[in-house]
Amino acid sequence: MARYFLARFGDRAVGAALILKTRAVNALTLPFAQVERGPVCDDLAEMPSVLEALHKQARRHGILRLSVMPYWAGEAKAQAEKILAQHGFAEAQSFGGRHARTLHLNLSSLRGDELFAGSALSQVRHEVRRAERAGATARRGQKRDLDAFREMHAQLLHLEGKRPPAAAWYEALGEYFLTREEQGTMFVCEYGEKIIAAIFVARHGTLATYVMGASLGLELRFPKMVLPLAKAIAWAKKNGIEAFDFGGIPLEGDMDVKRVNIAQFKRSFSRTEVNLVHEHVRWF
Repeated sequence: MARYFLARFGDRAVGAALILKTRAVNALTLPFAQVERGPVCDDLAEMPSVLEALHKQARRHGILRLSVMPYWAGEAKAQAEKILAQHGFAEAQSFGGRHARTLHLNLSSLRGDELFAGSALSQVRHEVRRAERAGATARRGQKRDLDAFREMHAQLLHLEGKRPPAAAWYEALGEYFLTREEQGTMFVCEYGEKIIAAIFVARHGTLATYVMGASLGLELRFPKMVLPLAKAIAWAKKNGIEAFDFGGIPLEGDMDVKRVNIAQFKRSFSRTEVNLVHEHVRWF
């Protein structure tokens, strides 16, 4: 179950959050809730009042446990975590939780005529050429490609023991990423006349962020995601975006093989790590 939270100060919106309530196996709603990447505030100084308002609304709706994860980095990360502690939230970050570390690529450092020139990106350059020699291609996604993504995504979730979202979720995904380029876009990789990978990239001002992706469970001679990511970076560079966020990488000490392998692939594009606010929990 999802609810939307909006905090106002007079006529001005100062904070927002998407609140997700946990369901048990028997579909009963538990008194637990989490805020995905939030609450969101334009100004960190607003967070104390936003947290108090969120706390009051959570109690009003019978929530006993609330998880939050404001998306702040750098110096603001330490300030945000201090505010959370002052308001009764304790760190609850786990290796398998939402990512608290990511990688950024400074797009201004890339050459317009050859994006992946130089020794730092030699592995990317090599894998792109290997994929192209094998006959793989990448392009912008279209609405008709959503069925292929849905199939790959459902297969991935099945391997993780999870249920795929409803059809309306995939329709909303397409509506957001395939209708307005200023919000983001989709890229797919084709090989042997079949889509073998697809990714979604969101645009937040001067930052482009890898949101999610899925691929077929095939063993190939090249990384299935390399061409879509390369195309996404070229798109971001062309549109004046300053940095590309590759999404989550594991925390120090996380030995999960799948997460470690994904991080190793992402590090071929960038080694600039960005630490984010960890997940914090408060019991009422």
